[in-house]
Amino acid sequence: MENKNKLNKLWPTYLGEFYNPEHKLIKEDLIKYFLDYMKKNPTSRKGGENLKLYESGYNLHTLGNQYFNKLLTFISNAVLAISSEANKDQIQNLKEPKFHVAINSSWFINYEKGGFVLPHSHSNCSWCCVYYLQLDNDADYTNGGTYFQKTLPIRNINDFGSLYNKGGIAKVKPEEGKLVVWPNYVLHGSTPYSGKKNRIIVSANTTVSLIENNKPVPSN
Repeated sequence: MENKNKLNKLWPTYLGEFYNPEHKLIKEDLIKYFLDYMKKNPTSRKGGENLKLYESGYNLHTLGNQYFNKLLTFISNAVLAISSEANKDQIQNLKEPKFHVAINSSWFINYEKGGFVLPHSHSNCSWCCVYYLQLDNDADYTNGGTYFQKTLPIRNINDFGSLYNKGGIAKVKPEEGKLVVWPNYVLHGSTPYSGKKNRIIVSANTTVSLIENNKPVPSN
């Protein structure tokens, strides 16, 4: 008799970690660009989820800085990689598919000592990301790290069969030159930062479109 058994993964949550090979080539130029930006725009964007930090406007991808554009290229390639993996079942039926990654918003945050961001999620995008541009040497999971809150309902069952559903927080170690990418619906925040150097990160919100006849294909 034919074995028709199968296991399905329903709505898995993807979390990508990518390392920029050109980080050292653009780091200092980006820091200088951000410091100049802060001098020209001394008032930080205000948000109830933020403490002890400077946050830029959300339009950096429109300003044309060559070093920021290089970072955006790296971000776009990483988003395309994780999107392609998440949607591989749909892609396998397409002949020579082409995609376009749109940067809907992008910004930097310069954290002072004690700065952090409370849990929040992003709208109007499919994939979000954080890129660690500058950190002190002692940065780790509990010092300037990024954490993600569980999307599944909490279950108070502790048998072996439920171990896969254990825990409510996933932590990512911050490292210079690392990019972390996740779906827009995941609540995330950062742990208080205590380094001597300011913690500087870049974030972006993105969408991915299938291109046919040089035009985006509407999703169903």
